[in-house]
Amino acid sequence: MKIPLVSELHGQTDLRHRMRDLRFFETTFRRNATLTLSRTGLRAKTDQGRLRSCFLAWLEAFYSTHPFAAIDRFDFICFSAGGMLAQLLRYDPLTVIGVGTSTDEPKDLWPAGSAYVSYCLGITLTVIEQEGQRLPTLSDHTDDPRLWHSFKENARDNPDFAIPFIDLLMGQTPNWTEPTLPDQRPAMKDGYNRIPRPER
Repeated sequence: MKIPLVSELHGQTDLRHRMRDLRFFETTFRRNATLTLSRTGLRAKTDQGRLRSCFLAWLEAFYSTHPFAAIDRFDFICFSAGGMLAQLLRYDPLTVIGVGTSTDEPKDLWPAGSAYVSYCLGITLTVIEQEGQRLPTLSDHTDDPRLWHSFKENARDNPDFAIPFIDLLMGQTPNWTEPTLPDQRPAMKDGYNRIPRPER
């Protein structure tokens, strides 16, 4: 799928901290929506109130789970990206206007959802690169129309399924049963087991 924001974020420094700034979030989110929907015949209108509510809900969850970053930083970045996608789906700040094309690409199957996912992936990949970690190869599922149809239906019932969906795209092992609990994530469990314990 198209992740256009990555190239524009390369000039940004300390993105992991800048993402906690509301104004930066709003600016980059709108820019990504414009880039994602370019050449589709569609344009996006953003509800600022919903977008801000989304950001504040994500930020609260981010700080409450941030200690898990010390256990497995890469996995926590993926978890936080999934949490952001969940809030975007929950508050749904984009209204897509116009007549698009009929293809099996995510931007045509689900324009708003595609903009949300591409934003979260763009931020995630850039943060991972800035931290000097191994850049993952995105899963082949990224453009699978069957997965997108399934995700769209399931996200309507429970937006928190966005978290294992991002894990799937990022090559992590998803936790579909308790997606909002970082301590139940397979990578976090493995990381916790690797922490040295004091001898008794």
